Amino acid sequence: MSLQREAIEQTFTEDLYKIPGRVIILLPQIWSALSPNEIELLSKILGAVKLKMAQVQILVKEKADLAELQVFNPPVVLSFGSKIHPVNTPYQVSSWSGIKMLQADTLGAFDEAKKKQLWIALRELFNQG
Repeated sequence: MSLQREAIEQTFTEDLYKIPGRVIILLPQIWSALSPNEIELLSKILGAVKLKMAQVQILVKEKADLAELQVFNPPVVLSFGSKIHPVNTPYQVSSWSGIKMLQADTLGAFDEAKKKQLWIALRELFNQG
C-alpha cells in the first residue's frame, strides 16, 4: 500500500455512502420557453407525488441516454417530451440499473385522457397505489 493511500485511510476513518440524487425531470425545451400553464401543470404533477420544484433536478434535453444520467444517481427520471434511451413505451414505468423512469408527452400536450394515464403511472412509480 502506498504511503499516500495509507495516510488517507487513517485520516478519513468513517464509512462513505453513496448519497442518492434528486428526481430528474427531463424537458425538451428551456425553462423560459414554457408557458405559465405548463409550469403550473408541472408544479401540480410534482405536488401530487409530494415533491416540490426545489426537490427535483430539471435537465433540458431532447434525447437522453440513461447511461449518461447515471452520474446524477437519480432514483427516478420523469420525461415530459424528451426521448429516453432505452425507454420506448410512454406512460409505462420501467427500470434500468436501479433507476425508475417514466416517459410522457410534453406538458403542453396533456388532455384529460393523458392526465389520467400519467396519474396511474405516477401512482405506480411512486408507490402510491
